[in-house]
Amino acid sequence: MEEIIKVNHQRLPIIIGHNGETKKLIEKKTKVSLEIDSHTGEIIIVGQNNYYDVYNAKKVITAISRGFSPENAFTILKGDNTIEIMSIETYIGKNNNRIHQIKGRIIGREGTIKNLIEKKYGCLIAVYGKTVGIIARSDQMAEIMEIIESLINGCKHTTVFKLIKRSKVTRSIGNLTVKDDTVEKIDDISFS
Repeated sequence: MEEIIKVNHQRLPIIIGHNGETKKLIEKKTKVSLEIDSHTGEIIIVGQNNYYDVYNAKKVITAISRGFSPENAFTILKGDNTIEIMSIETYIGKNNNRIHQIKGRIIGREGTIKNLIEKKYGCLIAVYGKTVGIIARSDQMAEIMEIIESLINGCKHTTVFKLIKRSKVTRSIGNLTVKDDTVEKIDDISFS
């Protein structure tokens, strides 16, 4: 079984890694072999046993190509974790100034909004190019995407904080741990 995916040229060195270490790690953890064409940006994923291995490798490569570090991308392979890529253009069109503004809303001043969502849900978020990547448990993904969509669609941050505060989800993935004081920290955020 094999699949071909195209990735951003800027992210190819990260997918390959120093002396090919990341590529080798992807191959080892997902039981596939990778053939990378650095001229076209195409990666051929060849699975030896089944399509599930190819699927997992594709998810890890997609995560790295959409701005996640290799370490964070590998958390997809743990438990019930999955990845979703949201295109900002789908919601607001191709206006680069508006895309830049929306990326700022999702990240927040000094990363406060992004960090708050990551801590509350134990997820990982990467805002890269014209996309928002989310790695989270599959049962949490819809709620996290709803919060991101609210930010993209222009909801006030206070409204988004209320959505987060109402959530009863407290889980973790990868090396992130969720503390029980997340709700109190939401109340302490200054809007000035």
